[in-house]
Amino acid sequence: MLGNRIRAFRRERGLTLGQLAEKAGISASYLSTIERSLKKPSIPSLKQISEALHVSPALLVQSEDEKFTGEKLRLLREGRGLTREELAEISDLPLSQIEKFENDEAVPDYEQLDLLAEALNLTIGCFVEESYYKSNIGTRLKQLRESQGISATSLAAKAGVSPGLISQIEGNYTIPSLDTLEKISEIMGITLHYFLLESKDVEDLLSSLGPDLLELLADHKVQAVLHSIKDFDSAELRYVLNYLQFFKRNRKILS
Repeated sequence: MLGNRIRAFRRERGLTLGQLAEKAGISASYLSTIERSLKKPSIPSLKQISEALHVSPALLVQSEDEKFTGEKLRLLREGRGLTREELAEISDLPLSQIEKFENDEAVPDYEQLDLLAEALNLTIGCFVEESYYKSNIGTRLKQLRESQGISATSLAAKAGVSPGLISQIEGNYTIPSLDTLEKISEIMGITLHYFLLESKDVEDLLSSLGPDLLELLADHKVQAVLHSIKDFDSAELRYVLNYLQFFKRNRKILS
């Protein structure tokens, strides 16, 4: 429940009820009623609490059907072309911990999710928000199917599902099982990476970039590099990503 999650995150951060209330700009009595599930916070209050806890609001309000699973982590990792060992090295998490996460023997806390998300170049919402999958998979599937000139009926027959299910997926009325999505990916000649990679609006992405990086991206030489890697296979892209992660951790030594 929402109140229990807020209390758990508060205690995990070593905050008293009064300290969190002060950080969030609400009264301690109001926060107490929220934690005891006597009241639901308003949306502005929820945002204030999540900011004070340094967590996404999605982590506080997620339902039982919207949670981290080891299978999501595995598919996202494989979509990046990474082994467990490579993900452990990039994320600075122990290999044994990665194995426990993927086997659903343990659930990462917020800090660990943050490390995994950074290592995979995703956001935490990609792990926990069912709405993300629902809003992207159907749209991407329809666009890809139509671009390849494949009918919904033909795709359904090849994937061993009903045309009605394909229609529901593309209409964002349902979410396919991961087995079904894997079959569709094979038929379309792509990896799961295409469906599971999070996409933010270009404007949001650009607004988050610093002026130096924006100026760099405008350089024709940088654009030439981006064009040159667009056709890299998974192994080549993995090498580039691993090097970038290595450079980020050792930039002081290398510069």
